[in-house]
Amino acid sequence: MMGVGITVTLIVVVIIGLIFALIANNQYNDEKMQKLKQEEIRKQKEFQQVIEKMKPDKFIGDQDVWIAFKEKNIVIPEKLISLDNCAYYHNQDKTILMLPDPYDSVSFRAFNDEQRQEIVDYLDKYNVPQIQTYFRITDGSGLSDKISFNHDYEYAYMVDTNDESFQISGSKNSKLKWKLTNIEFTPHYVTDYEVTTQSEESGRVNGRAGAAILGGLVGGTTGAVIGSSMGREINSTTISHSNNSANAREIPATALLTIESSDGDKVKIAEQYYEDDIIILKKYFLVENETREEGNQNNSNFVAELQKLKKMMDEGLLTEEEFKQGKKKLLEG
Repeated sequence: MMGVGITVTLIVVVIIGLIFALIANNQYNDEKMQKLKQEEIRKQKEFQQVIEKMKPDKFIGDQDVWIAFKEKNIVIPEKLISLDNCAYYHNQDKTILMLPDPYDSVSFRAFNDEQRQEIVDYLDKYNVPQIQTYFRITDGSGLSDKISFNHDYEYAYMVDTNDESFQISGSKNSKLKWKLTNIEFTPHYVTDYEVTTQSEESGRVNGRAGAAILGGLVGGTTGAVIGSSMGREINSTTISHSNNSANAREIPATALLTIESSDGDKVKIAEQYYEDDIIILKKYFLVENETREEGNQNNSNFVAELQKLKKMMDEGLLTEEEFKQGKKKLLEG
């Protein structure tokens, strides 16, 4: 009996200990949550004080994602950016603000549709021009002295499709304009083949039931299987029907673009485009009625050599760095 009493006592002590541990753990979690709430309230107050001190004309967003307008500037975390010499692009999917150096572009993808529309309304209020069309430039080898490539690409954009000139985001000279004077491009298509085979088999059995099959199918897809000496014969015919189809598929090809700046510089850039992209470039950006024949043959040779380099890189004969060096030499040549 004494042993049972001791066991019960130990069980009670363990249970009481578990209860106290659970209470202590809950108190710790409650204190931790309270501290987090207090820290969040403190950050909100500090952020509110910053906004009140800023006195913006318009504030959009919250402390995690926000933008403010003040006079003819936008304020984003740690940046005050003048809206002079800026332009914006807006559609139902994205809103992008193009900026000169030291910035390049600001995307408002983190904002919801209603907030993006508010941003556009204020850009219009400050007479920031809207971009009608643009294309991306990834080849900065010939533009590094004029454009700051802070990302993998910059935007060449046009605010007036009646004007032949365009600007490039990240420009070190905000007044600098460009014209697209020549395009050298040959679309590249590959063919995908598909083969569909359907087999049909028909046959007739003569002889006693239970005969064993000894032979095999002979003569390709048409042949006979001969039964055993028990007099059983099986005639079988298999006919295969094959349907072959070929589908042409376009893949990106190298386009050599010649662009000229308003200060007289001519730069060649190489980009990967589809044929539809070239149609857009020719429609909106390419300068018409100007003679550019003298460089066409050289441009054709350039494209051919660049395609060779690209193929060698794809086949593992050149590293990406060697490809870039080779492309740079072609551009400079």
